[in-house]
Order: sequence, then structure tokens, then C-alpha cells
Amino acid sequence: MRKEKLKIKKTLLYPVDTAKLHITNPAALATEKIEPIACAVPGNIELDLAAYRNVDLFFGTNILQLQQYELYDFWYEIEFVAPDDNFEALLFEGVDTLAEYFWNGEKIGESQNMFIPYELNVKGRLRAGANRLFVRIVNPVRFAERQEYDAGLWSISAYNYQSVYLRKAPHEFGWDICPRAILGGIFKEIYLVRYAETEIESVYLHTLSIDHNGAHCKAVFDLKIDASLYRLAQLEIEGVCGQQTFFVSERVAFKHGVLQWDIDPDHLALWAPLHYGQPNLYAVRVAVTLAGEVLAEKNLSFGVRTAEVLFDRTGERKEFAVRVNGVPVLCKGTNWVPLDAFHSRDRARLPQALEMLRETECNIVRCWGGNVYEGEEFFDFCDRNGILVWQDFAMACSVYPQTEEFLKNLEEEIFVTVRRIRTHPSLLCYCGDNENDLGMFFNGIDATQYRLTRELIPSVLFRVDPYRAFIPSSPYFTRKVLESRNEQDLSENHLWGPRNYYKSAFYLENKNIFISEIGYHGCPSVESIRKFIPEQSLWPWENDDWMVHQTISDGEWSPQWNRIKLMAYQVRELFGRLPANPQEFSKLSQISQAEALKFFIEFTRYNKWEKTGIIWWNLIDCWPQFSDAVVDYYGDKKLAYFYMKNVQTDLCFLVKESEGWTCKAVVCNDGANDYTGTYRILNGLTKEEIARGAFRSAANENKIVCELESSKNITAYYILLLETSEGRRYANHFVNGGGALNEGEYLRFLKNYAEFTTIDNRFFTAEQ
Repeated sequence: MRKEKLKIKKTLLYPVDTAKLHITNPAALATEKIEPIACAVPGNIELDLAAYRNVDLFFGTNILQLQQYELYDFWYEIEFVAPDDNFEALLFEGVDTLAEYFWNGEKIGESQNMFIPYELNVKGRLRAGANRLFVRIVNPVRFAERQEYDAGLWSISAYNYQSVYLRKAPHEFGWDICPRAILGGIFKEIYLVRYAETEIESVYLHTLSIDHNGAHCKAVFDLKIDASLYRLAQLEIEGVCGQQTFFVSERVAFKHGVLQWDIDPDHLALWAPLHYGQPNLYAVRVAVTLAGEVLAEKNLSFGVRTAEVLFDRTGERKEFAVRVNGVPVLCKGTNWVPLDAFHSRDRARLPQALEMLRETECNIVRCWGGNVYEGEEFFDFCDRNGILVWQDFAMACSVYPQTEEFLKNLEEEIFVTVRRIRTHPSLLCYCGDNENDLGMFFNGIDATQYRLTRELIPSVLFRVDPYRAFIPSSPYFTRKVLESRNEQDLSENHLWGPRNYYKSAFYLENKNIFISEIGYHGCPSVESIRKFIPEQSLWPWENDDWMVHQTISDGEWSPQWNRIKLMAYQVRELFGRLPANPQEFSKLSQISQAEALKFFIEFTRYNKWEKTGIIWWNLIDCWPQFSDAVVDYYGDKKLAYFYMKNVQTDLCFLVKESEGWTCKAVVCNDGANDYTGTYRILNGLTKEEIARGAFRSAANENKIVCELESSKNITAYYILLLETSEGRRYANHFVNGGGALNEGEYLRFLKNYAEFTTIDNRFFTAEQ
């Protein structure tokens, strides 16, 4: 395939109010003389309308202005220039969501899924030079109105029922982390496409096993090739990783085939997740040749590794474990949510977010099911940096229909998506959805009968990626859990609950093994708040501007969504009082969030292997809001971000919670290397040395190095330092005591602690 980015000459957008007009073709559009507005392709209709009205959708309550357009169709008029007429298709990489395509007034195609590319056949229609295309974005609410809703369907809010028949990002209908913005548009690039006579349509590389004889690998290939070349053409696969190489070839007997080969130990470079080895990648060239002439070739990366997710499939035993190359991995990472509320801007925000993923030393990232699917740049980054990817399919907090039309649409989506990403070594597992089993559990519906995740998706995976782990839902409810009605029986769970004191019984007594969602609120800096809250609404927080940014889909206040009040109570829990102004709210809630998230990770680490992983919520906001994210929409890092950097390293020096009158200081090693070195414990207020000694830390094990006297009724601050014999330094801290903290003392400690870390001094100054 040869792709050329479409050279767009002019684009216009026509808003059509479907309550007043029913326009089904460009000719009818022309007779109505609707005034068009300027638009961008790629882009989002919401952003085009905002530019036309000169409105910042992210400021104050402006996002609610989009509601007036929710029953509109939108027509794109696109003029573009083709270098010649020898192209077969226009490739739309992403159209949100229901679209009809018109050429010279004739409808020549339609698409109904924003998650997969769509090829529009223009062979015989395309002219060298100027061309014109109309694309109608059909109103999603009107589409939803025409569907039949069974009694078993369910969704997280009254507004999200509109989404269940649509293959459209669930968050767009309104979420606690995203505003409601359903208009859509052409949000990715458009390409002109032509095909060669011989093409490598797909190559699936997989490691079957690794043993003392080396690695046993497999390639599954699909070719576009003339049958006259069978037994004459050759398929060649060559891999290079530094000094390590492999080469294998065989005659092409058919358009589809399987090629297996071994890599001996002397030429083997394994891929491993962060801290558990190196993420070695072979640069692979796949070629179809004939008498030495290259007819087609494809370049890709291949990581040789085995990966398992062992989890409770039947309810017979409670288990959840990740193993890569036979080694157990303690997973520590973040949930990956929308990068932007408007997905045409995702690509610009991706490099910054990926760098933060690396900087916080995540070894796993969960691509949350309310989002879109990420592209090659995301997976390539995770491949290179040893970050495992847990991939939800794009369904969340709903029970979706099981009509044949919906199943067919979803089947194509799963097939296309999996075929695109399946060769990436970072891809650990697939998951059917986010919290759909949980929704059925609370609604008394038997999730084991849910056809989408128990039949359809497994059947597609069997066809295109039969070796990789599949979890039906997150969390996944077995028959045993459905019968016991006890969430503590879940092997993997989302730990939200009351969101009260972060060391409450809800957290300390939790029996789930793998926590794939857990979070705590942290207010953005006042500097950031001023970018989206009007000055007159800055304080007190009980007003519409704050409410909309926490997030409320319709602008109405609702007790179950009042995370700002909850955030204030979390401050009161830690400091014994409510914040009195926005500066205090920001500073004290960021401390509360940072201590909580640090504790959640440490609790997982010192309880390994009773706990096998934690995926916290979440890295960065998709719009300006009050949330659990550790980085706000503008890229301003909250205090929690810096604490995360200290507790997700391979070596971490931490202190367990008090047991009697002592607490244990533990060196946790989550990696493949043994370490020796020295430890020091300082008084966090005076920097006086309390303890010192030598440590020896075995790979992937925890080691108690000393005990400290403690009392739950006495607040004490400790700075915890490690230095390895190789000169690597690590810092962490511990706050002991169950009473309210003194703000002045904490800031004094924080200033001392910052001398050993990368924490910015703005966090311990009087004003934030």
C-alpha cells in the first residue's frame, strides 16, 4: 500500500438542525442556502463551532453551550487536489462516528465506527487535479432514538444510554473525567491510497516458547500475490538486534502461510519489562522476492518474550499474576485515559504524556475502555521502554446490545484493532471492557451469559491473536463471585469505595490481589485554576463553574458527583480543618493526594506477592478539571507526580505501618538485579540521622533492614535514603501517626525532603 496525505484545498462545515430540516444529499443542502463555517480536517466539530463563536469551551461553563447542537447533522465540503487519477481509495483514519460519503451528489459509502479506518472506493471517480467530496456526520442522538432498548441494557447515567448502540468513545457522552461532547467529526488524517500487484497485507510475529535451546518463534502472514508466483516467490524474514541476528525464508506456496524458526541462545536477545531486563527489539524486515528482486517488503519491530496473565477463570481459586519470560512481575503503573476531550488534538499531546509515563517508571499502562484505541506511536514507545500494555476494548460502564447488527460492527472493530497491534511485545493482554460485569453485578444480571465478552470477543481473538491473555471484564466476575455477592472474592478489582482516609479499613483490609483502578483527588494549582475558572468564581468553590469542571454532563448539581466536596473532606481528614481559600485548597489537597497514592503503591510493594499489581488513576487530565490525575490538563505536575517517581523505582526504601510499638523499614526490590549498599533514615524535621546500616537486596524480593519505635498517636516524619554500591541513590519518606497533621511542620519536612529529590520548591512555600 502506498499512502499520500490528502492535499486539502478548502474545507467548509454546514450545521443542519434536524428539528427543522431533513437533508439527505448535497443537492438538498445547496437549496437551503445554509451559511457554512470554516473548519479543520483533521478536527472536531466542537472546536470549529468554538472558533466560529470565539468561545473557549474549557472556560467557566462554556462547555454546556454545545448542548444546543446535539440534534444537528453536520456536512463537510472538502475540496482537495490529487496528483493523478491512479489511486484506488480515500483512507479515512478516523471519523466520529456515523458518516455518509457523497461524490458528485451520489452517495458512495457510509461508516458507523469511529475506532477503525474506512476506505472509500474512488477508482474511476478520482480526477487528476481538483476534486470535491461531501461527508455527512449523522446525528448520534437521532440514530440512538431509532433503536430498541431491551430490559437488560444498562449504562452509568441517563445520558449514556444514548451511547450503547454506537461504536463511539463512551467518554464523549459525559463522564466524571470528561465533559459531554458528542458532535464528532473527521478527527484523523485522510490519505490517497494505491496498491501494488504484490503486497504483504499482514505479518503476525509471536514467540511460542523459550527454553535452554533458545526461542521458538512463529510468523503468520497474509499476502496479496498472483497465484502464478506460487512456488516461485520467496518469503524472507530477517531480524537484527545489535549483534544478534536471525534469518529464515521459504517458498511461497499460497497467499496465507505459517513460518516457524528457532533463535539459538547465542543469537537471542530477550525483551523484558522495565527493571526486569532490557526491552530488546529486533528490527525485522519481511520481504517477498522473486529471483532476487524485491516485490514487496514490510518493516516492523519484534520483541522475543513470553507473557502470561494467570487469573481466576472459574472461581475455583483466587489468583492474579503476571509473568514475563517465566519471571513474576510486580506491576506498577497508570490508567491511560483520553489525552484530550477532542481527539483531533491527541497527537499533539502524546509526546508529553509518554515522557511522563517513562519518567514515573511505570512498567504497565492500562488503556481504559472509555477511550479510543492508541496508534503505533504509543505502542512503539511502550515497546522501546519496557512498558506492558493492558488493552481494554472500547466499552465502559454499560451493558451493550446483542443484536446481530451491533455484534457484526463490534466484531469488525476487534478484528481490525487486534490485527493492527498484536505483534507489539509490550501488549500484555486484552480485556473485554471496563466495569460492565460490575454494572451487571449491581443490577442483578448474570454476567456469565453476556455474549459479547464470553463468546464474540474470544472467538475473534482465537482467529487473530490466539496466544495472548484475555480477561472478559475489569473487574471480572466469575460464577463464584456472583453467588457469594462479595467483592473481596474478586482476584482483580477497582478500589474506589468511600474514598475516605487513605489508611482506613477499606484499604488496609482489602483482600483483592490486583488493583487495576485506585485514586485520590488532588486540586490543580491556583495558576491552572485561573485558566478555566472566572476570577469572581474562584472562591468559595460552591458555584456552577467549579461544578461543571468536576465533571457534570448537564450542568446540574448532583450529590454523587460532588468530588470537590469529597476533596475538601479528604483535606479535613489529614489536616483537621477545611481549606479557607483556593491556595490552601490546592496545596493541602495535593499533599493529601500525594500521601494517599504513595501509600497505595507502598502497600502493594510490601505485601507482594499477596498483592501482584496496582494501576493507579490517573496520569493526566483530558480537559481542565478537579480530578484524580497527577498532572493537570496544562501539564502542571501535582505533588503526587514527584512522589510517584520515588516509589515506582526498582529499589524502594519504605516503612510499613505500625505493628504494636514498632514499624519495619523495608528495602523492596522489584527487578532482576541484586543490590548491595547502605541505608540511612533521617528525622524529617531536623535531618538528624536516626539509623544507618548496610543492606543486601536480592532480585524481586523484599528485605526488612531495621525497625523503628513508633506510636500511632505521635506524628513523626522520616526521610529514607539508599545508596547502592554502584552509586545509585534513592529517596523516599514516611509520615507516622494517625492524628491530624500540622501544615507548618509538613511543609518544613517537605523542604528538607526536597533536598534529596526532584520536588519543586513551590510545593513548600507559603503561597502556591
